[in-house]
Amino acid sequence: MKTPSVSARVTVLSPLLLIVGMLLPSPLGAQEHHSERNNFKHVFVIMMENTGYNALIGNANAPFVNAAASRYSLATNYFGVTHPSQPNYIAATSGSTNGVADDNDTTIDVTNIVDQLDAKHKRWKAYMQSYSLCVTPLDHACGNQLYERKHNPFISYQDVQSNPARVANIVDFTQLSADLASGHVADYVWISPDQCHDMHGRASTPDDPCDFSQIQALIASGDAFLKSTVHAITHSKAWTGDSVIFIAWDESDFTGSGFNGFGDDSGCCDSVPGQGGGRVVMIAITSHSDDPRTSSVPYNHQSMLATIQDGWHLGCLAFTCDTANVPPMNDLVGGDE
Repeated sequence: MKTPSVSARVTVLSPLLLIVGMLLPSPLGAQEHHSERNNFKHVFVIMMENTGYNALIGNANAPFVNAAASRYSLATNYFGVTHPSQPNYIAATSGSTNGVADDNDTTIDVTNIVDQLDAKHKRWKAYMQSYSLCVTPLDHACGNQLYERKHNPFISYQDVQSNPARVANIVDFTQLSADLASGHVADYVWISPDQCHDMHGRASTPDDPCDFSQIQALIASGDAFLKSTVHAITHSKAWTGDSVIFIAWDESDFTGSGFNGFGDDSGCCDSVPGQGGGRVVMIAITSHSDDPRTSSVPYNHQSMLATIQDGWHLGCLAFTCDTANVPPMNDLVGGDE
């Protein structure tokens, strides 16, 4: 059965701390802050992979990430929901892991962000890098582990995979540039880089720059992907009104120890104690203001979903209904102050 949605929402905020800006493209379309966030024009979510907060912040191989963390809004106490990857993607789009505990192909029948967006007549589109290498939308992996289904949460929802019109909204990443150029950009955009560009890597040989062992090369490649993608978005026709880009990492570094093989199992926001996804980076880039903010409020991917739901009055799903423990990140995106 699908989880019912509840419309209640309570905003929880933290003190704001201004941090030093760096030379990055300034957000466009500045406008006044609104006491109630109900006017997102476009929401972009870019989900990166398997890199902890301390592995990125201060790392010379991630110059864009570090510049963006100073120039825009940074959550310093943000966590993956759990380990491994797929449950985090499910939680980020349905408010709970919904029983998904591994990276095996799955199909679940639960209410999700697509249902909420459709109910409010909001358009959505998911861009998956290297997805064009697949034969069918249900393929497990394509292009020698470039695309992985575990990084595509939408195809795992029964009411998406059984609906051809919805499946058609999952496209290859190469279509993003054309959509940005045309101005025909969905209200909600999800972007999953492939495993050579999301900092994850694949099982190969040490001479392959995408091999798991090439940690710093993967970080540099992912950083370059983010710089190019964010630049394309912020210099497009879609970067108008009150738009936001959320950049997050699904979980912390793989270390070979701890819960499911990860050394950092810290978490928050209704994660199971001792089974969290570890501390990761969350950067929010908004078009309505260039005022950099930091927040130490504990957040996770369910909090990101709650922020989107709050902005568009979509209601809530599963743990996003627990506003005491899973508040929207309004202190990062310019909500009530």
